Amino acid sequence: MGIDLPTTNYQSDLGQLTFERTAERTLLAERLGFDGALIVEQHGSPVGLFGNAMIGAAWLAGLTQDIKIAAVGPLMSAYSTPVRLAEEIAAVDNASGGRLIVGLPLGIGVQYHAMGVVNPSTARARYREANELLLKSLDSDEPFAWEGDHFNVPYVNLWPKPLQRPRPEIFVPAAGSRETLQLCARYRYVYQAVLVPRATLLRNAETFREACRQEGYESDPSQLALVIPVHVAETDAQARRELEPHLLWRFQNIFRFPFDQSFPPGHVSMNSLRGMMAGGYRSRGNDPGSMDYDELINRGWLIAGSPARVRQQLADTAGELGAGRIIIVTSDTMPSWLEQKWMTMFAEDVMPTFRPPGGRPTWDRERAPAYRTRSEFAARASKSPRPTALMDGRQVDVRTEYLGEELTSFPRT
Repeated sequence: MGIDLPTTNYQSDLGQLTFERTAERTLLAERLGFDGALIVEQHGSPVGLFGNAMIGAAWLAGLTQDIKIAAVGPLMSAYSTPVRLAEEIAAVDNASGGRLIVGLPLGIGVQYHAMGVVNPSTARARYREANELLLKSLDSDEPFAWEGDHFNVPYVNLWPKPLQRPRPEIFVPAAGSRETLQLCARYRYVYQAVLVPRATLLRNAETFREACRQEGYESDPSQLALVIPVHVAETDAQARRELEPHLLWRFQNIFRFPFDQSFPPGHVSMNSLRGMMAGGYRSRGNDPGSMDYDELINRGWLIAGSPARVRQQLADTAGELGAGRIIIVTSDTMPSWLEQKWMTMFAEDVMPTFRPPGGRPTWDRERAPAYRTRSEFAARASKSPRPTALMDGRQVDVRTEYLGEELTSFPRT
C-alpha cells in the first residue's frame, strides 16, 4: 500500500470506524491499567489515518483521565518553524494535565514524497537544527532570537510553557542509523526501536549504549523502548488461531513501500544505507512480509502464546535488549471483541509480573504535575501575583474589587 494508492479505495465508514476504535482501545487501555497509549502520524497512504499526531493526542487526552498519551510523528522538518511545534506541545501538555509524551522521528522516506515541503537530502541537517530550536523554545524562560541555517526567528517567546518541566519526555522512533542513536544519546531521549530484525536490534542497542558512554553517562533501561506485536490467549495454539491471519496481513501490507518511495535520494547517509542492506529491515533474508508465522516467532518479530509463554518471551527479549519499556503493536484488522479479550488477558495475566507489588501503572504511582481539584489550585495559587487594574487612581485587585471594601485596594507602587 504505497503513497500512489488512489483514494477511490477509501471508504468513509471504515475511516470513521478507525477513529472510533482508536478511542475505544485507548479507553480500554486506561481501564485495564496500561501505562500509556500511542497515536502515530502518517501521510499520504492508508498506513495510519492521523495526519497530525498532536491533534490526535489532544483528542485522546480529552477522552481520558490518567493514562499517558504519546504523540509519535510530528515531523519537525515539515514545520516552517519548530516554534510552532513547541506551541502545540505546550498546549497539548497543558490540556492533558501533563500526560504528554512526544515522538520525534526524522520520518520515513515516503513522508517526504507525501509532504512535499522538504528536500530529503537536507532533512537530517534541518532536523538537527529544528531539534535544538525546539528544546530551547520549550526550556528557555526568556525571549531569544534564532538565526540558523534553516530557521530564522526574530523573537521566540513560548506561551504557555509545558506543564511538565522542563518539557514532556521525548521518544525518537528509528530503525537505528548511527546518527540517530548518537542524537538520542546526546539529548538523553528514548530510542524507540522499530522496523529491524532482532539480531540487528541487539547491535543497535549496544551501539546506543556506547553512544551514551561517549556522552559521559550509562544509559538507563527506560531510554530504550522495544516495539513489537504481542498477543496472548489461553494456549499457544489458540493464540496462533486468533492472531495468524491478522499478523500476516499486517506484515504483508504495512510499510512495504517500493524501494524508491522508501529511500528518496539523500534521505539516509551512505553508511546507514549500507547497514540497512547488510542486515536491516527488508534486506535480503530479513523481510518479515515474506515470512510465515513460525519464522516470525522464531526470529523475534513478535511475541505470542499462552500467558506463561508471553511472560517468559517478554522477559527474555526485554532483558536481552536491555529495554525498560515495551510498546505493543496492535492489529489493524482484528475484531473489537478479540482485541478486548487479549488486552484483558495481558493486563490480568502478564502485566503484574513486570510491575512492583500492587500492579499499579506508572501514572498511578507517579502523579502528573497537574492539579486535580480547584481547592488544590487555590492552595498552589496563593503565592501567585495578583491581577490588578488602575481604577479611579487606585490599583485594585480585580478578583475582589466587586466587594467594594476598602480592604480590596492598596497603595499604588
